[in-house]
Amino acid sequence: MFGRSARDRSQPRRSQQQQQGGYSLIEILVALAVVCLVSGSAIVGLRSLLKTELRGSATKLAAAIRYSYDRAISTGAFYRLHFNLDEQSYRLERSESRVLLSTKENGTSKGGRGEDRDIAARIEEEEEKKTMGSNLPPELMPPPSPRRPKFAEYKDSTLPVIKLKKVHILDIYTPRQPEPFSAGHAYLHFFPDGHTERAIIHLGRERADDDQYSLIVHGLTGRVEVRAGRVEPPSDFEAGDSAVAP
Repeated sequence: MFGRSARDRSQPRRSQQQQQGGYSLIEILVALAVVCLVSGSAIVGLRSLLKTELRGSATKLAAAIRYSYDRAISTGAFYRLHFNLDEQSYRLERSESRVLLSTKENGTSKGGRGEDRDIAARIEEEEEKKTMGSNLPPELMPPPSPRRPKFAEYKDSTLPVIKLKKVHILDIYTPRQPEPFSAGHAYLHFFPDGHTERAIIHLGRERADDDQYSLIVHGLTGRVEVRAGRVEPPSDFEAGDSAVAP
């Protein structure tokens, strides 16, 4: 009655140690549920933030295209948006000389990489100078190549150089291109008579993502449609209304 065995005296202490040293299955499940809920909320919030930034970047580019279109009409000069797809930036450039565009840009890309036309123009001029300086008779001299217009950066506080960060320009396609340009350099021209090149531009984080925006540029009016999702060029895209500049 007055004595307890050593086994009986150790049972309460052992039970207390078990309660202090571990968690029940229900407690573990509750903790996991809380972690999943917090993680899910963070992911949803991040995706919502990225969608907002994507939509904002698409709207900003559409405004830049419309601004370039209006500048060409109001100033009577030729403009182009120069896209550097490697650096993910674009800027407005202006030319005082007349701009003539060929109906096709053959040889201007390799695997979707557009060439830097300013560098290409300098190379053509240097090669032409070498040919003109050769000892060939005049009848064997090749005809001079058409001069490419000289574009210079148009510095304007309304449209400075824009550099994208989280959102990328995935590709740009005009009717004159052999394929969409996804790297290198791409251009969108604007003319003082009130039209621009027809184009489709895709923005997103990655090409495989479902969250993309498509900018559809109408050549005769300069109107820009901003659509959610990826819009592919229509079957008659190459027969666009702005294949040849005036």
